[in-house]
Amino acid sequence: MIILTVYDPYEKFGLKRTINAATSLTTLGGSMPDPSVFEAMIDASKAFIYIPELQHWAGKKLARALGAEAGLPTAGAVNSLMLACAACILRGTGLSEYDPLKQPSWTHLIQRLPMHTEGLPTEFIVMADSRSEYDHAIEATGGKPVEAGSKEGVTVDDLHEAFKPGKTAAYYYTLYAFKDQVPLKEFVEIAHSHGVPAIVDAAPCLTHKAVPKKLLGDGVDVVIFSGGKQFNAPNNTGILLGKPELIRLAHLQAYPFDGIGRASKMSRETIVALIASLELFMKRDDDAHYTELLEKTRDFSDKLDAISGVKSGVIFEPSICKNVVPPSYAYIETEKLRAVYDGLLAGSPSIKALYEPFFITNEAANRITFKAEYLLPGDMEIILERVKELVKA
Repeated sequence: MIILTVYDPYEKFGLKRTINAATSLTTLGGSMPDPSVFEAMIDASKAFIYIPELQHWAGKKLARALGAEAGLPTAGAVNSLMLACAACILRGTGLSEYDPLKQPSWTHLIQRLPMHTEGLPTEFIVMADSRSEYDHAIEATGGKPVEAGSKEGVTVDDLHEAFKPGKTAAYYYTLYAFKDQVPLKEFVEIAHSHGVPAIVDAAPCLTHKAVPKKLLGDGVDVVIFSGGKQFNAPNNTGILLGKPELIRLAHLQAYPFDGIGRASKMSRETIVALIASLELFMKRDDDAHYTELLEKTRDFSDKLDAISGVKSGVIFEPSICKNVVPPSYAYIETEKLRAVYDGLLAGSPSIKALYEPFFITNEAANRITFKAEYLLPGDMEIILERVKELVKA
């Protein structure tokens, strides 16, 4: 087998690159934006602009394109989560009287978070069967997660019982397309019946243009997406979409203002890069994109299946939208999967696959999965040779 030499921009630093055969992961740097996105960043670096005005412009672009009433560019999905929570905590306070495009005079209000929340609603109802490490964003804002139901399941009655008048700030839904969760529309209706907003964390779910419209169509008040995943923007970007009142409250607490969002800085170049990525995303034929990926995935799977001691096939990442071509993965089954996974990771170059059934679909259980989307020319051959060596060993 002839293995191509792949360019490694990190070799000159004495570092080894990682082959991304997993998916768009924050720990690997997100996705691989189009070169034109970086050209837009260079262009934006050539002059200055008042950041809140640029944020407002970008927010309108995001909202108009993705089917929302209002939008806000953010420094990643966790920053979006924190700003959404902060908006819900300070909803109905004097903060709503201020305009993010005017000179800041509301610092005394936003600096109540996270420590000085006396008299404010700070509880966020989360479903016990859908917890995530990103729920920590609630506490980082000054909020408190309150579990409804149990790990075994959550009922409508559980969600109603968790509500506390004057204490509940919002209902919080972490979206797992492959889980049997309380239907989103019903979840939103419960939140609204108690007079509070519904937040949805859909950070990795922006695979198709239909996704935001589906979520917002179900009545969601605020939805969070990562810019650095399937959206193919820089890794440190995020998108907040939803009701104008809540987006405005979030903006008042975002960078460059001196509240909880101050540390999550977005340069003018990064904001422009997010919008450049939006324009490419809106032009893309989603089904054609994932059909092309599926062809590569099937070819990859066939080659994996030809390795002695390996069984391979194709699985799909579920989507909340029907009748779309979803992202695809090749999987392998073999003896001592953990040893093979660790061996791939430990080599040079390091190969990052997925051995995490909770990340994409239940069908990934007891399988190593590979995604062809971010493989560079020559990477597939390196992976095939390494798998062959590890299985044989």
